[in-house]
Amino acid sequence: MYPSTSLFIAIGQLAIVVLVLFSYPLQVHPCRNCLDKVFHAGHPPVKAVRADGEEEEEVDDEFVHTDMSPLKHTLLTTAIIAGGFAIAYIVDDLKTGEFSGLMTVAAC
Repeated sequence: MYPSTSLFIAIGQLAIVVLVLFSYPLQVHPCRNCLDKVFHAGHPPVKAVRADGEEEEEVDDEFVHTDMSPLKHTLLTTAIIAGGFAIAYIVDDLKTGEFSGLMTVAAC
């Protein structure tokens, strides 16, 4: 699209790479948390117990935070990254809606 011989273009492309590199974790974090909530939508939250043995007051179930296991954290992160890579690999051009890796069937 742009001539790769220009120094300004090379600096701009490097800036885009750095931007995507550091912004991707900021996008994966809320996506992983949302997927965790979707997969455990029906599970009741665990009530917190203080050190003196008393239960803490009840909070709204929608905003209760439960810890994620390291295995689940790794699997969800891997799935998000693999899905993002697959979409980036398959989609050829955003403006036409055609895919490079998939065959399109024409309507009769």
